Amino acid sequence: MFVTRATRHDRSDISELLNGHGYTNVNLDEGTAFIARDGAVVGCVRLVEVQPQSLVVDDLLVHEDHRRQGIGLRLMQTAMNSRGGTMWLVTHPENVDFYRQLAFGEAGFEKLPDSVVEYFEKVGDHPTPPDHVHIFMRAR
Repeated sequence: MFVTRATRHDRSDISELLNGHGYTNVNLDEGTAFIARDGAVVGCVRLVEVQPQSLVVDDLLVHEDHRRQGIGLRLMQTAMNSRGGTMWLVTHPENVDFYRQLAFGEAGFEKLPDSVVEYFEKVGDHPTPPDHVHIFMRAR
């Protein structure tokens, strides 16, 4: 198993992983992707710079057969170590503790920069549907 920055040659494998888990509207031309590979791509995450020194963490996913092995943590650490700046994300309540171990803290929606809000709107993470809970978080 290794974790690295993805290249253009990894795009079809990343798409296959994401599509297989219901991620259908991902623009892999946007941002920088990092992958975990064990033969096949078994995990990925993207960092999208929405303004200088402001990045959104998006599409963190580990294949269900490889979860609970620390792959998501390694992906996030690799991505975070690759770039400086403030990192923003939106997640579900059950994932908050995972991100806290990476020094993310909850950020109220009103504290999000306009560029981050615009990105979340573009990808459908805001506004949050009435029967859905989103937690906004920030690191650094």
